[in-house]
Amino acid sequence: MIGYKKSALRMAAALAGYACVSFASVSADAQESVHTQLNGIIKQYGGVTGASMTNPDVKKLFDKDGFSDYLADYPVGNLALGYVWKVGMGATFTGHYSKVKIKAPFTDYVPLPDGPVLNPKKTYRIGFVFHGFNNPWLMSLADTAAWEAARHPNVQIDIVDAQFDDNRMSQVIDGWIAKKYDGIVLWPNREAPMGPPVDRAIAAGIPVVSVDRRTSSTKISSEVMGNFYANGVQQGIYLQQATGGQGNLIMNRKDLGSTADAIRSGAFLQTIGKSNGYHILASYQVNSDRTLAFKATADALQAYKNISVVFNAGGEEAMGALDAIREAKRLNSGPGGKKLVILADDDANEVLKEVKDGNIDMVAPYTPLIGDVGVRVVLEHIGFKEGLIKQAPPKLVLTPNLPMITRTKMKIGGIETVTPDEWPYGYGPGK
Repeated sequence: MIGYKKSALRMAAALAGYACVSFASVSADAQESVHTQLNGIIKQYGGVTGASMTNPDVKKLFDKDGFSDYLADYPVGNLALGYVWKVGMGATFTGHYSKVKIKAPFTDYVPLPDGPVLNPKKTYRIGFVFHGFNNPWLMSLADTAAWEAARHPNVQIDIVDAQFDDNRMSQVIDGWIAKKYDGIVLWPNREAPMGPPVDRAIAAGIPVVSVDRRTSSTKISSEVMGNFYANGVQQGIYLQQATGGQGNLIMNRKDLGSTADAIRSGAFLQTIGKSNGYHILASYQVNSDRTLAFKATADALQAYKNISVVFNAGGEEAMGALDAIREAKRLNSGPGGKKLVILADDDANEVLKEVKDGNIDMVAPYTPLIGDVGVRVVLEHIGFKEGLIKQAPPKLVLTPNLPMITRTKMKIGGIETVTPDEWPYGYGPGK
């Protein structure tokens, strides 16, 4: 059952030390997976610090925004439960809110069978609070949470949009604490403000699971986390292969202090930090807002005539930037009349179409289709609390690193890319 209410500092370094595999060892197949290959590339660049960078522009931005601290705390490891993922896996359904056909990639990760769960005579109340029904990525996150709850007739889920207001999200969580909900899942916009309400819920005996982004709580029951580090590194290694280590960059980033910005942008800078041919002309926080990305890119196009690379930390940023570039007729304004290299994260269907058409050069996919995983994990925590499950889920439930998407098949860093036609997990309109 689904209830709908539309208006409704990092983690301590010690947390990163929790084992990511709690229930089973990783199978031999996983050792050859894209997940493991990308972890190896992350390890290659993960030791790069501001002090070891030779590019002065990159070093200046990396140090100014304190990326080293965030990156040092961000967990990179194996998948829980010995899970091995391949392209094509997952269930297909129509999104409850978006009404768009969805193929969710990880529906058999931390699996639960259809039907009543845990104690079939009890109705479990789950609160799912996030921001942004007006954002296709976030609506898709809510779609997958709603789908998972609908599989279980004794699960009632209230899905609330806090509308990018940290205080409102705190109030929603406090309301669920007062009503003694059985579990809470949240998508925090920023880390620091959401630590205290999470701690209050945990103190009240309510399991709490974050999805995608982190909170500053060290007491949180579990984090379902994706491949931010892999995203930034993939953008970096693609750029180096595409440009030979030279170019003038502008950067459209997410909100300062968010996990998505700290890890994606930081890892990207780590990866290019020893290539002295790159120059950062401008760096903007556009906060996942397409309109702000359009304006920032339009301003940069007016200010700089020698842009060759546009880094975007998300799909909304990439589409806003591309709209500005088209309006200014600057798509082919790189050195020697070459096309601007446009880097993107997030595999929105409209972004995949632009990759297919040759306008966006690559996308490092980061799927929003993980709300179902968060709901299953919190249900397992409830089952463990009630003595119905012998072992609690892992503190960290990492989702698989995903291969980058390019117009034609390529090998980047030894990993084969996939084409838009081969990728079934695009989200949002535009397919």
